[in-house]
Amino acid sequence: MTRDQEFLQRWDREKVGYEAFGQFVAQEVRTKLRPLTSPIDVDYFLRTATRPRLKDADGLVAKAFYRGKNYPNPYDDITDKVGVRFVVLLGSDIKVAEEALMSVDGLEFSKDRDYEEEQNRNPISFDYAAVHYVVRCKSDLDFGGVGISAGTPCEVQIKTLLQHAYSELTHDTIYKPQIQATSEMKRDAAKAMALLEATNDYFEKVSGRVANIIGSLSEVTTTLSEIYRKEVGFAAEPTILEGLILDGYDTVAEGEYALEVEKLIAEKPFLVDRVKERVSEGNPIFKQPSIWLVYLDIVKRGQRALENWRLTDREIEPLLNDLGESAT
Repeated sequence: MTRDQEFLQRWDREKVGYEAFGQFVAQEVRTKLRPLTSPIDVDYFLRTATRPRLKDADGLVAKAFYRGKNYPNPYDDITDKVGVRFVVLLGSDIKVAEEALMSVDGLEFSKDRDYEEEQNRNPISFDYAAVHYVVRCKSDLDFGGVGISAGTPCEVQIKTLLQHAYSELTHDTIYKPQIQATSEMKRDAAKAMALLEATNDYFEKVSGRVANIIGSLSEVTTTLSEIYRKEVGFAAEPTILEGLILDGYDTVAEGEYALEVEKLIAEKPFLVDRVKERVSEGNPIFKQPSIWLVYLDIVKRGQRALENWRLTDREIEPLLNDLGESAT
C-alpha cells in the first residue's frame, strides 16, 4: 500500500469523527453567542451558515505531500481537516464571537492568526485579515452518537463579511498553487483589502450612530411604557408603529417629557378611557406607549401636530377628536 493510500484510508476511517467535532464546535459557539447578542438573534448576527467543512480528500493529500510543507507527521500536523467559519458584519463583532468561542468548556485553544496583531506589526501593509484558531477537545467526546478522540483539531475562522468576500476571491484565484500570482494581481488584492478596511471603518461609525439613536429611543419607549402600564392598567405592546410614531415625535420627547405626560393624564383623565376603548376595539396604534407624545403635541400645538404624524390623517383623527381638534 502506498503512502498516499495509507493516508486516505485513515482519513476515511476518521473523517466522521472530525465532522462531528466541527458540528460540536459550531453548536456550542452558537449557544454561547445567544446571551451575548440578545436581543439580536444568533442567525442574524452570523451572516453565513456555520456548517463544518471537511477538507477534500485529494486536497488533503496534496497539502500533506505535494506542496513542500515538509510536515514531520503529515496526518496529525494538518490541523484544518475540518473547519468552521463564523462570519459577522463588523470588525467589532469579531471580539463577540471570540468571547463565545473561548467560553466553550472542554476545548484547548491556540490562535493561529490575529488580524489586529498583524496590523500592529505591519501598519502600512494590507493583506487578508481575520482571526484563526485551532481548537482541540481535551478529552474523548460523544456527539450525536459519534465518538470524537481527545486532541482532534478543528480550525475556526472568525471574520467579517467583507473579509470573507476577499478570502473567497483570493483563495480561489490568485493564491491557488497552480496559479503564479503576478505583482499586478497582488497589488490589486492589497488595494482591495485597503478599501475593505476603510469600508469597515465607515460601517462601524454608522453602526455606532444608529446604536446611539436606537438607545435613546428605546429609553423613551421604556419610560412611556411604565407610565402606560400604571395609568391604563395593562402593558403597552410596542411594534413597528412605535418606531414610526417616535420618528415623528422624537422632539416632543425632550426635557421633562415624562412629567409633562403624567401632568396631561392628571388634567385629562378621560384620555385613559379613550385609550382603553380603542385597544378593546383592536386599534394597534393605541397599544403604543408613544401615543402619549402625540396627545401631548396636540395639546401644545393643536392641528399642527399633524406635521409630525407619519401615518394617514384618518389614523390620527381619533386622537385629534379626543382633544377637540380635527384633521380637516
